[in-house]
Parts: sequence; C-alpha cells; structure tokens
Amino acid sequence: MDVLFILRAVFEIFVLWLVLYQLYRAFKDSRAAAIMAGLVVIIGLATVLLELTHAAVLQQIAGSFVGPGTILVILFILFHPELRTALAKLGANRVLGSLWSRERNEDFISCICESVSFLVSKRYGALIAICRNNKLSEYAKTGTELDSICSRELIGTIFMPKTMLHDGAVIINNERIVAAACILPVSNRELKDRSLGLRHRAGIGLAEASDAVVIIVSEETGSVSLVVGNVVQRDLSVQMLETRLTELIYSHASTEKNPTSVQS
Repeated sequence: MDVLFILRAVFEIFVLWLVLYQLYRAFKDSRAAAIMAGLVVIIGLATVLLELTHAAVLQQIAGSFVGPGTILVILFILFHPELRTALAKLGANRVLGSLWSRERNEDFISCICESVSFLVSKRYGALIAICRNNKLSEYAKTGTELDSICSRELIGTIFMPKTMLHDGAVIINNERIVAAACILPVSNRELKDRSLGLRHRAGIGLAEASDAVVIIVSEETGSVSLVVGNVVQRDLSVQMLETRLTELIYSHASTEKNPTSVQS
C-alpha cells in the first residue's frame, strides 16, 4: 500500500475528527443539540420500522423528503443562534484584535472599579458590558442612548433602584457609556448553579454571543461576577476585578487564567 495514500487517509481522519469535536464542543450545551438528538432517534426508529415492514412506498416518500438539502436546512434552523455566535467570535479573534489593541488607561479602570465598589456598598444590582472588538450596536439600540463620559456618579445613578434606567445593562464602548437600560440575550445554557438569576443569565448570554467583558453585581448578595466567553468568575474583590479588567481590556490576556468557572 502506498505510504502517501496512508498519510492522506490519516490526515483526512484527523481533519474529520477535529471538525466533529469542535462542533460537539460548540453545540453540546445548547438546547438545539438535544432537539437534534431527538430527531436522530426518531429518524432512526422510523427507518428501522420501514425496513422491517418493507413499506416500499413509504420508504420512497421518506427518501424524497429526507435528503442532504433538507438536512442542511434543518441544521441551519436549529443552530442559527449558535452559528451567529461562532461567526461573531471568529470576527473578534484575539489574534486579529491584537492588531488594534488600545493603550492602557488607568483612569478608566479606576472609574469602573470605584463604580462597582459603590454599587456593592449600596447593594444596587448592576449589569455592565464593556466592548472590545464587537461594538454591541444591536444591543445598545434596545436601550436609551447616552454617549456620556464614564463616571462613578453616573453609573451609580443609573443603577439606583426605581430610576427609569436601572433595569437593564449599561454598554460601554471606547471608555464612554454608549447606552443604558439595554436588553441582552439570555443564555440558553443549562447552569448547575441555580442561584444565578436573570441578570447573570443575561450577562452570560452576551458574553457567549460576543467578546464583551461583562460585570455583574448581585442585588441580593452584593457579590461581583466577571463573565468572558463561557467563563464566569464569581465573588471577585475590587482589587481582583481591577487586575482582570486590565488584562482583558488592554493586555488581551487569556480568559482562562485562574478562572472560577460556572459550568453548564
């Protein structure tokens, strides 16, 4: 047997394995994956039943409907949100993002940390999304546009209970508050930690759909969480938050560094 033929076969098997494994990692936590598994079981049972009963007409009808084109359409419909997320993350790749990384601004980091410290002291619930490569324009349009300088006073006022803008997220881009009271996508992941409420699920949903750095302050406990990608770091001190924000926003450090993650 030709050595080149063997090497080609090994390469093709490796590529297929890599693609299938990455698809599994991307979609294993989604509800669409469970629906797809159910469809596979139903189609499998129907195929076996038709073979056992020798129903030729029904086999022909089923074969005309269940073709490669139909399967592709079903996959696109089921995994449409996940495909959008994957494309958004590809466009926000850190290698590409490093080409236009921003200059470090200590005042901005201090402003965010002082704001979080104030929110914690007052037990004000908060959801703050800091843009990196993805500008989050579609989510900013769901809230009230501000385009204001970032300050502790403004952030504290926005999240003060019973104000008109406190319910929702603040989106920050280029170190300015772009909008407040924004509606974020809620994560579809099945989280083991049932203590995570709607605010946390919205923060996780945005982090899954973009490369944003999301800060969550719990109204019930006053704890601070940081979400990037599929990693959730909980119970951060203000000092830890300052370090992580500097790494994530300016140094583009890995989100896997010392995480306390919440798995689904």
